Amino acid sequence: MKPSRPEWASLLVILVDAIVIVSGFVTGSPLLPRAANVVLVVVSVALMLVVRIMVKGGFSFRGLARPAWVGVVTAIAFLGGALLFAIPLLTEQYVDASAVENQRGWVGLALAFAGGSLFYAAIRRPDESS
Repeated sequence: MKPSRPEWASLLVILVDAIVIVSGFVTGSPLLPRAANVVLVVVSVALMLVVRIMVKGGFSFRGLARPAWVGVVTAIAFLGGALLFAIPLLTEQYVDASAVENQRGWVGLALAFAGGSLFYAAIRRPDESS
């Protein structure tokens, strides 16, 4: 079963968030300017609202029979994003947070929303036939 349009949109946002996070770890400098971090979160929240509007009907746990990679991506995106967001808040280093750590926190929040959107899109019946 191929992913629906809301699932593809969620995967695209997850990919962008992952590129930003990996780039920060590899280069040691933030990939995006500070204002773009907020935009990523807003885009991820908007994605959740769009997914809510696009999919209607009852829950379909039959949709969880999707390929295993969809479940793995969902779990990593949601839990990894929540962890990246929570670490700066729970550690003493939050006061001394560098621009890279600050970006990881924002992108982690965006990643958690995108992972939640992917899961929500997978268990709801899409209004479309694709």
